[in-house]
Amino acid sequence: MSLFNVFEISSAGMSVEQAKLAVAASNLANARTTRADDGSVFQPLSVVVQSQGMMHASYATVAAGVDVSALPRPSVAQVVESTMAPKLVYDPGHPHADANGMVSYPAVDPLSNMLELMNVSRSYEANLRAFDITRSLIQRTLEIGRTR
Repeated sequence: MSLFNVFEISSAGMSVEQAKLAVAASNLANARTTRADDGSVFQPLSVVVQSQGMMHASYATVAAGVDVSALPRPSVAQVVESTMAPKLVYDPGHPHADANGMVSYPAVDPLSNMLELMNVSRSYEANLRAFDITRSLIQRTLEIGRTR
């Protein structure tokens, strides 16, 4: 396996985690909003991840009969809005309350979004660690080559 493939896989993983981070932060930031610019209630977002094989074979390596360049990489397929109904809270004094005194808040679960942030942090760290270890291995290999 070409060590450069590890860089590509780790980078793809970090890109996915960055998108998940942005979505979770957006959900948390809008958890208490009652209206968007267009008057609708904010819909929580989620990231749809898919696996993609390498589109180019610049570092193609065949090891044990497996084309390593074709190993799947994660990528963000799309960011979708939730179809969950808004949470209704009784607050007749709120400026956005309806005739019954109910205010619509997004169906954002702060606890699950915080857990998602923790998961994103750990996944990003794991990808970064793999990236750094591979870089260190390449540096050591070059140092061995220089001493000969």
